[in-house]
Amino acid sequence: MKLLTKLCLMSFFTCTALGFTVLGAVAGSNFAGTWAIHGLMGDENGGMVINPVCTLKQDGNEIHGTCKGPNGFGTATGAVDGDKILLTWKRAATNSIGVDGIATMKGTLGDDGVIRGTWTDTAAPEDVSGDWTGQKVK
Repeated sequence: MKLLTKLCLMSFFTCTALGFTVLGAVAGSNFAGTWAIHGLMGDENGGMVINPVCTLKQDGNEIHGTCKGPNGFGTATGAVDGDKILLTWKRAATNSIGVDGIATMKGTLGDDGVIRGTWTDTAAPEDVSGDWTGQKVK
């Protein structure tokens, strides 16, 4: 059985086709590391932009860490489900331009290593969302 398990872990799709399944053979994506985030809500002329750098640690399906933008800093928490991430950044303003708020980002990690998704923010008008991307820097 150990040999079969080892072979299945090395070639999960072959084992699935043969009718064997090894629990845990397909792991979720790894979101741990430092990510440069860029998000835009509305348009560039009157919209809200976020550009934090988030340092994340992953423990199973849980994410935690910090995000620091040019105008705010705070904790980030969330969850991972396969290649999908839900991240909540609770930030406090660090200067007179910044605003306190909570950004909620939902995204999917692509084959190219870039997270793409949508986000909302408590500092924005109700029912407004925007797009964001995340690129791993470390």
